[in-house]
Amino acid sequence: MVIEKGTMLKLNYIGKRKSDSYVFDTTLEDVAKKEGIYDEKVIYKPCLVVIGKHWLPVGLEEQLIGLKEGDKKTIEVEAKQAFGLHDRSKIRLIQRREFQKLDIKPKAGMEVEITGQKGRIMKVDSSRVKVDFNHPLAGEDVIYEVEIVKIITDVKEQFVALLERRLPGIDFSGTKIEIEGKILVVELPPHSRFLEYIQFTKNAVTRDISEFVKNKIEKVKFIEFYEIDK
Repeated sequence: MVIEKGTMLKLNYIGKRKSDSYVFDTTLEDVAKKEGIYDEKVIYKPCLVVIGKHWLPVGLEEQLIGLKEGDKKTIEVEAKQAFGLHDRSKIRLIQRREFQKLDIKPKAGMEVEITGQKGRIMKVDSSRVKVDFNHPLAGEDVIYEVEIVKIITDVKEQFVALLERRLPGIDFSGTKIEIEGKILVVELPPHSRFLEYIQFTKNAVTRDISEFVKNKIEKVKFIEFYEIDK
């Protein structure tokens, strides 16, 4: 099976700036440690992708089309189809008091989240702060080394993959799924029942999976069992 629009797959990648080969992102823990970008908060594992959803840069997704499971490829993506061109209109001057309200002491080079956006501080003066809200890689051509780990076609596997994307770090491998006619019957692992966002996740994943089971599945039924102490 070859990858086409709408295909769900998992892949590993190493993302580099073309200008200096700096590794800015990867799904591989050993590479992250070697390149000095390891983050203990990040879960290093193959990335879930649905072609056309743009969960990865559009220029990368488009060049995955036609590949097969197990394929490896080096892909170059121009800035416009990677993280966008650098836009001067996204450089703004913000009153210093806005940072004080958030108990932030602004310094040049600091990454901040303010006015609902993430940016990097370029300059600080007595009353105003210049912030660049462009993506850190805006204007950069990039290179991805990719490996197609798996193409996911089984509905049950797709459902579990979508669950784990919605709640990263939670193990849903113990999820029991059966197909009864046009009903997908799902029993989540006991440890997931009391997660803070589990009800929202159920609803969201039901919407997600609907794109892959059109005319095959009409409903998703979640069931729960509780043991009675004897």
